[in-house]
Amino acid sequence: MSDTATVDWTCARCQVTVSWMAEVERPELPATWAQVGDELYCLSCRRELAGEAGLENAPTDASSAERQKIESQARIEFEIKRRPEREDNRIAKSCRTSVVAVRKARARLGMNSRV
Repeated sequence: MSDTATVDWTCARCQVTVSWMAEVERPELPATWAQVGDELYCLSCRRELAGEAGLENAPTDASSAERQKIESQARIEFEIKRRPEREDNRIAKSCRTSVVAVRKARARLGMNSRV
């Protein structure tokens, strides 16, 4: 690949592609992306994967509402751990949940709320 080529990354889960033009300084990976093994994942999919991972330990007889709550809590905790300095309202918006849910998650993690 020449130095003038466009560099791009594609999420292994949702297939979204991010690219930088050749004239722009390119990062090794986009800032919010992660490489897991040989796969690349965007931030949105990383949140969803965190929620799915939270469900792995859910009781087999958990109701749909309980499973939804567990998945939401796992996504929120992922986001808090990813950027603990971020304000609660911004985390709530990115996880499509309430500020109260974020504050409860911070309490579970032994962290103070961020206003």
